[in-house]
Amino acid sequence: MRKVEGGLRHQLRAVLVLAWLNGLLPILRSPLWTVSTLATPISLLILLTVLYRGIGMAMGIIGGLVWTMLSSGTALIGDAAYYRLELKFQQIIVATPTSPLAYAIGLALSEVIFTLPGIVLFAVLMALKTTIDLLGILEITASLVLLWYATSSIAFYSSTLFTYIRYTWAVVSLLTLVLGVLPPVYYPATYLGSAWWVAYLVPTSATAMVIQNAVGVTHYSALQIGIAYISSAAWCIVGTLLTLRVAKWRTP
Repeated sequence: MRKVEGGLRHQLRAVLVLAWLNGLLPILRSPLWTVSTLATPISLLILLTVLYRGIGMAMGIIGGLVWTMLSSGTALIGDAAYYRLELKFQQIIVATPTSPLAYAIGLALSEVIFTLPGIVLFAVLMALKTTIDLLGILEITASLVLLWYATSSIAFYSSTLFTYIRYTWAVVSLLTLVLGVLPPVYYPATYLGSAWWVAYLVPTSATAMVIQNAVGVTHYSALQIGIAYISSAAWCIVGTLLTLRVAKWRTP
């Protein structure tokens, strides 16, 4: 009976319930939190537009889209740790047929739903202010999905390392800043000179390279874009292995 209950249908239902519980309900009950998540990327967009006009606006839109998707992943650290340490919710999930991967994906999907207004905002701005074709849309979508999965899976693993919830919030803010601003996200990787390959080491900058090339802000070769996708896929594999093999699913 447990095998039947723990099948694919149960895992999908668990993912959707978690997405509804931690994503849609908070938007409906506290929409101000959603607005607050847009404060930093919109501020950077305005600053870059004022300083550099057209090119600054394009880079601000690209950076804002990547930042918003990144924040949906890093926020998982705080939520997952809160559910595990404060509410003991993860211990309840352990007693069900729900798999660790389904639990992590459900929470990750909830974070995307929570940040969906920001994603839509920057996507609309990109459609209005840049030139992009259907192939470019597909490339951008694929790169953002890879970024979401990579950061979310690694974030879920990271959440299991904390023993005190108060430490997570500082780490989330610092991690978002380090991955969203310092790498070539709001500027082209070519600005790094001969060290531009460093962009491949960070999932956010690899995603930004794909988007920058898709909208024509910066041109990279097909090989460079291919390596960017490989880098993102590699981070997804690493995150999956950490979630399934290393993360502390059961609390002693």
